[in-house]
Amino acid sequence: MAAEAVVLASALAGVAWATRASVHFFSERGRAEVGQPRSRREVSPGLSTALLPRGDLSSPPNPTIFEEPAGTFLGMSDEMLLERVRDQPILGMKLNKGGATLSFRVELADGSRAAFKPAQTDLRTIPRKEVAAYRLNRLLGLNAVPPAAPRMVSREEIFLHLHPDSLADLPRIRAETVFNPLGKTAGVIMYWVPGIKDLDLDTPGGLHQTMQWLTQGHPIPVDKRALAAQLSQLVVFDFLTSNPDRFSGGNMKTSADGSRLLFMDNTMSFFIEPEGNEHTRSNLHRTQRFSRQLYQALDRVTVPALEGILAQASQDEYQILTPSEIRAVVARRDLVRRHIDGLVASYGPRNVLVFP
Repeated sequence: MAAEAVVLASALAGVAWATRASVHFFSERGRAEVGQPRSRREVSPGLSTALLPRGDLSSPPNPTIFEEPAGTFLGMSDEMLLERVRDQPILGMKLNKGGATLSFRVELADGSRAAFKPAQTDLRTIPRKEVAAYRLNRLLGLNAVPPAAPRMVSREEIFLHLHPDSLADLPRIRAETVFNPLGKTAGVIMYWVPGIKDLDLDTPGGLHQTMQWLTQGHPIPVDKRALAAQLSQLVVFDFLTSNPDRFSGGNMKTSADGSRLLFMDNTMSFFIEPEGNEHTRSNLHRTQRFSRQLYQALDRVTVPALEGILAQASQDEYQILTPSEIRAVVARRDLVRRHIDGLVASYGPRNVLVFP
């Protein structure tokens, strides 16, 4: 309450403070994010060594589709980005507008930005599940989910660093953010992806066109092959995570240049239905073209492996997935493999495992 009083007092009398904070913390000019990509690809010892034919009958696979090694995100080291969002002090927080749930744009002490989602009363956002999605993405050898880490943020950090433009939302923030008895919220903090684009992939027209790319008998335009491969990955990933919120309008974003599909907004996922939800199951069953590497990487998705990557790094961290949620992921993995194996039996591996 003391922190809130300081904020409200500043709102009434601190015009000079508001101006300084706005200029210093939230300059709209943006900042360059730089990092060093890893020089070699990490390979899990659990990766299947089965050699399967790849490519369809009309054109060979394009090896540049997955040229960025796992362990990097948009050319930057995951480890560097995670260290930033986990450890850098928070200098400013601004509530993102337009969303049904709470999320903030965060300015960090080193000049970088992050996105923060607190624990909240609206259960469409459960922050720990964004962390689980990022780590599962890494287990599968993907680099499509922005690096995300658990972060406990105090009530004081939020209220004292709240941007002046967000002061009007203070009653909502106070009412919807869930704090523990120590005054901290168990949130997720993620790398802020600059300049994301919406290519209208989940509009009726976009869905009709893109699903044709993943259906037997339909050609894939040469210039759309990389995007088709990523869409196929996304269908598998969303089924594994049981995320019903994709393909729902405005939830399929790409990098600024439109080349990279971003698997964002995973906080409403990891439900415990072993057969998945109707939405993700329908998308999987309609998909008939897949990545050979992702098919092989399904071997890594086991209960011990998930328990390992989702383990708490310290006693201060929260539980990322429950045992029931982990078992459900493995059960859905089995369904993905059975679906792909059935297609291979019908059409042959050359026509099903068409992407690298």
